[in-house]
Amino acid sequence: MRLVAGFLLSLAVLAPTPLLAQSETYCETTLIGKTPGSRINLRSGPGTDYQEKGYGLVGDVVQVLPDPASDSPDYLKALDSQGSLWYGISFPESGAQGWVRQDFVSSIECYGE
Repeated sequence: MRLVAGFLLSLAVLAPTPLLAQSETYCETTLIGKTPGSRINLRSGPGTDYQEKGYGLVGDVVQVLPDPASDSPDYLKALDSQGSLWYGISFPESGAQGWVRQDFVSSIECYGE
């Protein structure tokens, strides 16, 4: 377990999980940036001091991971040491999971029950 800016996070949360079935509730967003097709770093934790795990491209649609600590439908988020908000995300095609900063995602849309 790791305490990050007041959020208790389980490292197991970012272990690969099966893609959500269409009948389940899920949230998604699009990676955004100034240049179409440019790279957005995927981090192992919520902050630039965490290791890069790979990258997505501006325009990629990704799922926002659910928050396992929440009783209500909510998504995984945390603040870094500078106060920036980060979201836990998953790439539907590859199943890769990690963290991206709020300013690199569009508004989050949720679907399902």
